[in-house]
Amino acid sequence: MKTYWYVSLNNKYPKPMKGQHRRVVMSVQMKAKYSIVEMIREATPVEIDHCKLIYLGKGFFFDTQIQQGLAKNLSRMKIWKQNST
Repeated sequence: MKTYWYVSLNNKYPKPMKGQHRRVVMSVQMKAKYSIVEMIREATPVEIDHCKLIYLGKGFFFDTQIQQGLAKNLSRMKIWKQNST
């Protein structure tokens, strides 16, 4: 299943809305200065503002568009470390 990927700049992630029983967030990878959030649906504008989410794309984590978005946004924040692979 393709999911929506976001970077959270304040290490917060969306909680299920009132009346929702499904899991909204599939996984969260916590780092020191940011978090990578995988969601099953698009984030609402309120969630984007509250959690300071930056949209990376829809798909699987190792898709090129998601990796490029992650590298681009983290390099803007001077967090990204280039790995020699």
